[in-house]
Amino acid sequence: MPLETTPYLAGLTETLSGPVGIAFSLTLLGALTMGSLRRIRRDAQDERAQPISTSDLSRELLIPVVRNDPDLVARAAVANRVSDLFARCEWAQLSREVAVWERRLDATPGGTRHHDIAIETCLVPLQSCLDDAPRDTLDDLIEAEEMVADYVVRHIEAPHDTVHAVLAASAHMMLADNCRAEFWPDSERSRACRHLAQHYLKAEAILLRFDPVSRVSPLLAKAFYDLALGMPNGHARLPDAFSDWVELDPSNPAIYAIHMPKLFGDGPINLKALEAEADRAETRTEDTLGHGGYALCVLPAIADCPELRDHIDAGRLAAGLMDLARLSGTQADVNWAAATLAVEAGIGNAERRATLQDAFDTLVRRHLGVIYPRIWQIPLDAIRARLADTFERTGAPKITENPDFPVYSAKAA
Repeated sequence: MPLETTPYLAGLTETLSGPVGIAFSLTLLGALTMGSLRRIRRDAQDERAQPISTSDLSRELLIPVVRNDPDLVARAAVANRVSDLFARCEWAQLSREVAVWERRLDATPGGTRHHDIAIETCLVPLQSCLDDAPRDTLDDLIEAEEMVADYVVRHIEAPHDTVHAVLAASAHMMLADNCRAEFWPDSERSRACRHLAQHYLKAEAILLRFDPVSRVSPLLAKAFYDLALGMPNGHARLPDAFSDWVELDPSNPAIYAIHMPKLFGDGPINLKALEAEADRAETRTEDTLGHGGYALCVLPAIADCPELRDHIDAGRLAAGLMDLARLSGTQADVNWAAATLAVEAGIGNAERRATLQDAFDTLVRRHLGVIYPRIWQIPLDAIRARLADTFERTGAPKITENPDFPVYSAKAA
């Protein structure tokens, strides 16, 4: 027998009219809405549970960016330690720690020697005093003279200590550099020149008691080099001073950065002499830096005299930068080498640019795992654009998890 539904529907229609119908509709809408929200929530949870895919991201966006790079952190750590010992007047402990850094040639990831940071930090109070002094009369330097005397006293108390000898001599030379005639009024210039000579002679008297080679002390060798820069016959002393310094620390980029612009003084550039110096630099470091010595030597010369680029072997420069990145073991050096290649690849004839661009592409694909924007000295977007260009032309490297960073890094396939 068929089900009688008509009376039922008629009754339901009558019931759902008016206020009761409105209430029912709102109840039904609320139920549907809550169900939808629960479903959306479940879908979102399921989506979050899925592993994140990086397949759609550009490779240059997957390389971690580190603003406060390890080189700055290491510099600060050394400076803080030295400042603490200096402030507490723990001179013996300060000397011991600096001597250990010097013996081991400890360096920041960017290559700056810890012992050089230490000496610079110890001389900060004197430098600040000199910076704040007016330049009206030599009497304005009386406070600085007293500070130099304090460095000398510590040297006298430990006459065989090379660290305090370097500090005392360096303090004399720092004050001497502030006595140059051009810094003073005409009425004080003769007196300033006498003060300059006196402080350099006092620095020389301290240093001549030591032999940097027999002491195996790059600190002493650098002090002798600084002395040569300030002495009247200093240009004749520079070659020997440089030779001692670089033989004691052949992979130190700071030595070449200081010496190469001074190699020819104000005279004409001797290309054969430059080539010979670059050959010696490469030979010194071939067991540790491969062709890196060549790059360390010629890059400061190029920076000082850009027209030398036409006489520099682009292939050897590219190989040198590649070896510095490959053998350094730090991403700071990798970033520096990549940034240098990026600049050099945009200068010169087509053959030179192609050689250096190929080296840049290879270095990025094989070794670049982190971006330190500070080292590149260009905006991050510009860095990524250079990397994107490389990946577009050469293919992207594999992406592998880097245990040192929470995201991913580019590695060679």
